[in-house]
Amino acid sequence: MISMELQKMDEEKLKVAKVIISERIHRRLSQTALARRLGVTQQQISKLENGDFDNLGTLQKVLSVLGYHVRVSAIPLHREAHAHSTRY
Repeated sequence: MISMELQKMDEEKLKVAKVIISERIHRRLSQTALARRLGVTQQQISKLENGDFDNLGTLQKVLSVLGYHVRVSAIPLHREAHAHSTRY
């Protein structure tokens, strides 16, 4: 069950990474040009484009300049376990 949830999370990260790449290319920006515009490193842009979202602040900056925003949700991995724990 957990591996399935992790796979879904990886798929969602990949979707976001594809948006970043697509929007950057559409705007004819290199990773370096986008990084300079945001005051981050090219390596940080590369990480985001590879689905490495270890810094939500940087992710928000990049998506914002590309016309998007970040939405974060906490979803219980075990819905049944969560339902039992909230009854008490």
